[in-house]
Amino acid sequence: MQIGMLGPFEVRLDDGALADVPGARLRALLAALALEAGRVVPKAALVDWIWGGHPPSEAANALHRLVSRLRKALPDGSVEGRADGYRLAVEADAVDAVRFERLLRRAGEEGSQRARRLREALALWRGAAMQDIGLADSAAFDAAVTRLERLRLQAVEDRFDAEIELGRGAELVAELSDLVAAHPVRERLVAALMRALAAAGRDTEALLVYQRTKEALAEELGADPSPELSALHVALLRGESGRREEQRRTNLREELTSFIGKDADVAAVAGLAAGHRLTTLIGPGGAGKTRLATETARTLLGGLPDGAWLVELAAVGADGDVAQAALAGLGLRDALHGEAPSTGPEDRLVAALRDREALLVLDNCEHVIESAAAVAHRLLGECRRLRILATS
Repeated sequence: MQIGMLGPFEVRLDDGALADVPGARLRALLAALALEAGRVVPKAALVDWIWGGHPPSEAANALHRLVSRLRKALPDGSVEGRADGYRLAVEADAVDAVRFERLLRRAGEEGSQRARRLREALALWRGAAMQDIGLADSAAFDAAVTRLERLRLQAVEDRFDAEIELGRGAELVAELSDLVAAHPVRERLVAALMRALAAAGRDTEALLVYQRTKEALAEELGADPSPELSALHVALLRGESGRREEQRRTNLREELTSFIGKDADVAAVAGLAAGHRLTTLIGPGGAGKTRLATETARTLLGGLPDGAWLVELAAVGADGDVAQAALAGLGLRDALHGEAPSTGPEDRLVAALRDREALLVLDNCEHVIESAAAVAHRLLGECRRLRILATS
């Protein structure tokens, strides 16, 4: 049995026939189980997914009846009951959404095959995620759809970056032009289009793309282009567009002085940061915590696909927003796009870092310790590949 969720919802049996799974709630139940293929999904999570904030008075019985209907629609033994929930007995790769995420992880691990893996992952999409389930009033369902669509857009951006690095930029101009028209303030796509145009010898058009994006950012967000996009613009003006750019992976500044006699300290902290997802350096002001943290981050940078980022909290007021400061420090402006207007900075930060393997240096937490701790706690809980090195 194969389950398609990245586009029109479908269940294809081993003989090639399509199973009839009628109704939004029945399809939603199958979708919830399929996203956790092979694992038990708690009953409470299924009720929340299917009925949202308006569960029926006898939710357990209603869920049981729905499961019974689903069992009739699928091959025998497909849905297994457990004391605490239900399990869909299929291999993970039988669900296109699960396979998509597995391919994304493999793309991050296989540098030489990155572009191919990303193309393979994106080829699984046939339309919008779970587009015809039609489930209303379910925040959990809406969040899952939003997450899949966000991962798709990030994969598209990653694929373009990988293809351009392989020297295929000129071939991508038409495709990138359409995407930038659909996402005019998505700066990674804009940068990719500018590099693709430059690769095709169309520098003037690349400069026009930058100017249009600058105006769109000012009009829609009241913001200037990011440092990365501005640097690309300057490179084009200087005629340096033929040089390959390294994707920015850190905001750590180059130090003006050497760090003599501290190799043992750096090695010790690096060992802690590599072995633990949260490490805190404590000590009095002026003891050198910031320099030790940044030098450690610099030594770890080579093993971090998504870089090491310094978030300076010293200038944040006691009642300041740590998450907003982190967004600004990381330069993740794209984390502000594609989300609901009501989404707060902390949600946007989580969305931006959820699938990144990176190190976050939260520097000078002492005066915002409670909010910094709360943000760190949530980030580490929801961003499983993230590490945090804090100073206080």
